[in-house]
Amino acid sequence: MAALIGTAFSVMLLVLTAMYAGPFWRDEAATFNLAHMPSLRDIWHNLRFESCPLLWPLLVRGCGVLGLIDSDMGIRILGLGVGLFFLTSLWLCQRWFGGRAPTLSIALLGGLPALIFVVGANRAYGLAGCLLVLSFGTIWRVLESPSQSRILSAGFICLLFVQCIYYGVIFLGAMLAAGALIAIRRKRWKVAWAMAGIGLVAGASFFIYLPVMHQGSEFLSFWSSPFFEAATLWTGLGNALATWSSANPDAPYGSQIWIWIGLSLAGAIVAVIMQRPPVRQTPNAEVASTDRQRSDLALFCVTSVVLGTIGYTGFLLKVQYFMQPWHYVEILVLWAVSLDGILTASWPALRPWGLVRIGFLLGMMILNAGPAWAEAHTRRSNLDLVAAFLSQNASARDLIVVQDVWEGVTFNRYYRGQAQWLSVPPIDSRDVYRIDLVMAEMNQPDAMSPVLNAINNTLTTGHDVWLVGSIPIERSKDAPSGPTPLPPPPSEMPTRWWGGAYTYWWNQQVAAFLLDHAEQGKTETIATPGLVSHFEDVSVVRITGYKPGTE
Repeated sequence: MAALIGTAFSVMLLVLTAMYAGPFWRDEAATFNLAHMPSLRDIWHNLRFESCPLLWPLLVRGCGVLGLIDSDMGIRILGLGVGLFFLTSLWLCQRWFGGRAPTLSIALLGGLPALIFVVGANRAYGLAGCLLVLSFGTIWRVLESPSQSRILSAGFICLLFVQCIYYGVIFLGAMLAAGALIAIRRKRWKVAWAMAGIGLVAGASFFIYLPVMHQGSEFLSFWSSPFFEAATLWTGLGNALATWSSANPDAPYGSQIWIWIGLSLAGAIVAVIMQRPPVRQTPNAEVASTDRQRSDLALFCVTSVVLGTIGYTGFLLKVQYFMQPWHYVEILVLWAVSLDGILTASWPALRPWGLVRIGFLLGMMILNAGPAWAEAHTRRSNLDLVAAFLSQNASARDLIVVQDVWEGVTFNRYYRGQAQWLSVPPIDSRDVYRIDLVMAEMNQPDAMSPVLNAINNTLTTGHDVWLVGSIPIERSKDAPSGPTPLPPPPSEMPTRWWGGAYTYWWNQQVAAFLLDHAEQGKTETIATPGLVSHFEDVSVVRITGYKPGTE
């Protein structure tokens, strides 16, 4: 009953998220545009600009063909379905383990703001979490009672999992290796070969993406953080577990990270203790078999977590991303279902543990209630409102400058006005993350000339420039007097190809030009109902008047 109450609380949060998430933000808009390209060939050619394999874009495309997601709300309903599917998968997995309810999984994940943000989004991470849980459970079912139908169903679900996210092969490899360990321990060689066969089939299906991954590796330096260090992973984990909400990421952290760590250590200790042979052999064969099964389940869970954590940590150290909450969702899901497998078994000798689990569930619901409620009422973007405002107020001969090329993907979806608009830097594609075009601009010393010339022409003819973004119009403290210098070529940049440095310098050129040539700027007030995610919360500055430069 406690688990059902926690599940109902999670369902309520998912419903509220679908109601209040509102428009797409840039990642969701890019995924939607990719899925609705004219042909499958176009999707394949542009897949290198997306962070996931084909499964999710094809699912979105299929729902679009059926007329189910022709609007933003259609995607939100699809996300709600994924969230409900995720909760269902937790219950199924726990039943396959022989437990009664996924008490710990619901306690740890049901009210986690990062999961609420991710699971209902137009991204592959939510579906990947569902398939990870189902893969975990079906692999255990094969170990528990191997049959042809169970092996085929496990293989099919694992195949879908690796088609959902690229690094899913790390977690799948960890789970299959743990399964093979249990099979070898039991001397069931056919089951061990079944684990290997599932891995080979899933891995073989992954080979089709090698050309895409090779092309995408050319962009790795563009996304990698120049400030990355090992401690960045710890900071990112704290953000994923303890951030108040995406609308207020700077709020004081809670104690969730220490709860997760403490519970994980407790689970690992219990799993190790369960591997010790009993002091006395029980004469009851059924009880002995049950004890061996619990011991094997604990070993399967803890091995999956250890191997998955080591493998994924190595992956993150290699790519050196700016860590975001969604980068931790799958590993947190693996931890949660593993802890459920270790600590929620029906142990007659530990009856008070059931009451402790119920108390833990209620305590986590109370602890996460505030952040989860805030996240469920947070809009993903305010660019739809900004686009509507500019569609009404910007005249045909005005100019709109969007300070981030990726926010231009969202703006392009919602803007219906007549004024010309350009992004920083100016590129022709506005559908997906054309990193290749941005990197080409990084090689051009006069990349901002089209934007600066357009601003100059607009102001000199007496029309207005509308600046959309979150970068203030001010000179850099490090900039010398006079015009803002151009950024050095990539070979001389300390950050090499990192796009953030170029975006900063490009916008400094825009800011310097406006400070030198514009008479005044006014920040427009655009009413936004409720909270807005910090990932895409922009403002609008109206620039008017022209004055000669001082250079």
